Amino acid sequence: MDILNTLGINFKLIIIQGTGFLILLFVLKKFLFGKVSAMIQARTDEVKNTYEKIENDMAEAERIRLEYQKKLSETEAEAARRIQEAINDGNRMSEEIVKRAREEVEQAKIKAQEGIEQERKKALAEIKEQVVTLSVLASSKIIQQSISPKTAEEIVDDFIEEIGELRVR
Repeated sequence: MDILNTLGINFKLIIIQGTGFLILLFVLKKFLFGKVSAMIQARTDEVKNTYEKIENDMAEAERIRLEYQKKLSETEAEAARRIQEAINDGNRMSEEIVKRAREEVEQAKIKAQEGIEQERKKALAEIKEQVVTLSVLASSKIIQQSISPKTAEEIVDDFIEEIGELRVR
């Protein structure tokens, strides 16, 4: 033991210090380590909750993004449908306008033909009237030159028939 004393080792002191250390360890464990463990556990739980919240937020953001894309594609489809309807309406209106224009042209054509026909009939009537007048004059001159009335009538009738044939042509 002398060696231990010369080295400065005292067993009583080591035992007292060991006992004090164990008591300190017990007190620290009872009062400090429990609270530190609880704080560490709380921090661990908080980190887990934060990660779960981030994951939930990311899933919600993905859901919103998909919903937005769906609405965007629906909107684009609706816009394309409306554009197609407008094109179809424009084509239909264009066809109606062309149809009306053709009908108006056809009606104008018919009216022009009727007008031409009326003018033709009017001109033929005037010509016939003039021919009749000339025929009467011619026949009166023929009658004056002592042609028989029957011959004069035949000449006038032949002349009128020829004019009637001209009108038909």
